[in-house]
Amino acid sequence: MPTLRDLTRAGLWMGLYVLLALWPLLLLLAAPAPSGGLSDELGSALGFLAISMMAMQFLLTARFEWMAPPFGTDLLYAFHRNVTIAVLVFALLHPVALFGASLGMALGWLVPGAAPWEIASGIWATYALVALAITSWLRKRLKLPYEAWRWAHGPLAAAAVLLAIWHAVLAGRLLSRPVVRWLWLVWTLGWVALILRVRVFKPLALRRRPWTVREVRPEPGDSVTLVLEPEGHEGFRFRSGQFVWLTLGDSPLAGREHPFSIASSPLAWPRVELTIKAIGDFTRRALSTRVGERAYLDGPFGTMSIDAFPDADGYVFIAGGSGIVPCMSMLRTLADRGDRRPHLLLYGSGELSRTIFREQLEALSARLDLRVVHVLEKPPPGWRGEQGYLTQAMLDRWLPHRGRHAYFVCGPGPMMDIAEQALARLGVPFSDLHSERFDLV
Repeated sequence: MPTLRDLTRAGLWMGLYVLLALWPLLLLLAAPAPSGGLSDELGSALGFLAISMMAMQFLLTARFEWMAPPFGTDLLYAFHRNVTIAVLVFALLHPVALFGASLGMALGWLVPGAAPWEIASGIWATYALVALAITSWLRKRLKLPYEAWRWAHGPLAAAAVLLAIWHAVLAGRLLSRPVVRWLWLVWTLGWVALILRVRVFKPLALRRRPWTVREVRPEPGDSVTLVLEPEGHEGFRFRSGQFVWLTLGDSPLAGREHPFSIASSPLAWPRVELTIKAIGDFTRRALSTRVGERAYLDGPFGTMSIDAFPDADGYVFIAGGSGIVPCMSMLRTLADRGDRRPHLLLYGSGELSRTIFREQLEALSARLDLRVVHVLEKPPPGWRGEQGYLTQAMLDRWLPHRGRHAYFVCGPGPMMDIAEQALARLGVPFSDLHSERFDLV
């Protein structure tokens, strides 16, 4: 159940977001310029709101550890993606409100080079914003490689914000008063500093804390476990169930990173194990990683952990595919702690021979009071266990009906939807359920 501290931090976080997003409008209300009519005021307000929310996108993905709890990083990134729609709507309504009936005449400025520079900078900012929205929302449908999208996303985002700010400065109507100009300058420098922190300073700090691949362990199902050790530093402490952003081989300045759940127990510190399933361009490259290769880790992040429910009578893990990885970290932690409570794992996968951690789970069952229920899409001949896809009836057959348990759900989106809805219908309190959707990019 959320604590008063979590609820307080959630309220403060949301209040801070609203304040920073609306700050330019509050500034303009405090030091108004001569009015140009309702349409001008509305158009300018929409423009400033779009700029402010665009800049806020960098704050949402800056990976400040204090920002994630109690939301979870997955919700933070989901909000980041969804708020892009609002930003785009405000940006497009900005010229509509300003020009009104003269909008048709202004459409000629959409051609590059046809508009005066103070207008062109805003148009180019809008183009960058549209490109961001299309490539982010439709990346998989467009079959855009992750690394190509990642390479373009940062520069496009920075260009959209900086061009929009420059547009506001050149337009100048609401920045005519000295006090507003100076406060706007401070506001702008603050966001430029944040961009530099995300894109330059933090990668430079990570570069001074490299890791080395000490072991490459093949796993079933086109997967591999990388065992990493810190090089010249003591690494970091983490909680079971958390994840990191991994860069392999390249400098962290290159921006070629990807989020992966930690598979190992925190009691194995300072070693960190990452189990990676080949499902894309970056992950396929991980299969060819060599021992001794250099890596960089940014983290840990995430709030899905057994430590959030220390007094539970036991834990229920519902995993699908590579969603087993954070569950494996938590199970290994329980085994290392000598935990004697009863636990349940319902694990959906394609084929038994391609099930990640099948043998390790059998070994853990000897160290824990753990029941493992495999749910196979393609069961072998003679299979008497669960088969097909996860259902509410299947959950009802296996879930414990006594005691207060904590539930963890991780896997493909459709499976998680089914599990969360079924658990709710079976009477599992929302406060006892923790799930994270690792579709961050």
